[in-house]
Amino acid sequence: MSSNTRKAGTAAEAMSEQGNSKPRKPSPEICSLMMQLSAKLETLSPSVKDHLTPCDPGYGTPVEGSVTAFRGRKAHNQIAREIIELCQIITMYGQKREESSSLCFVILFGDLFNIYSTISSKLVGLLLRARKYKLLQFSGETLFQ
Repeated sequence: MSSNTRKAGTAAEAMSEQGNSKPRKPSPEICSLMMQLSAKLETLSPSVKDHLTPCDPGYGTPVEGSVTAFRGRKAHNQIAREIIELCQIITMYGQKREESSSLCFVILFGDLFNIYSTISSKLVGLLLRARKYKLLQFSGETLFQ
C-alpha cells in the first residue's frame, strides 16, 4: 500500500505501520498550554464548598453581576411594564367603585379578555403576577372557569 493511497486510521495504527510503537511525547509548549487549560478549568468548575443548600440565603438567585442576573432584571422590568399596562387598561375600561376608603375598578374577566387579547396573549399570567404583587384582587378560581 503506497503512502498516497493509505486509508486514514488511528494514530496507533499509523505508528505500528511505521514501526514505531511508542507514542510521541508532546512538546513543552503543548504541555504548558495543557497545564494552563487545566488550571483554568479548575477555577471555572464548581467546587463542593460553593454548593448551596435550600437553607442558604443566596440559594436560587444568580451571582450578582453575572449575565443571568442581568437577564433576570431585564425580564422583571419587562413584566413590570406589562403589569402597569394591564392595570391602566382595567382603570380605563373598568367600573369605578369606592370600597373602604380606597378607589378600585372592577371589570369582568370576559370583557378584559376581549379587550386585552388584541394586545397580548399572556393575560392570565399577568393577572396572576399582578395579584402576587397585590395590585389586583380576585378569587383564585375566577381565571379557570
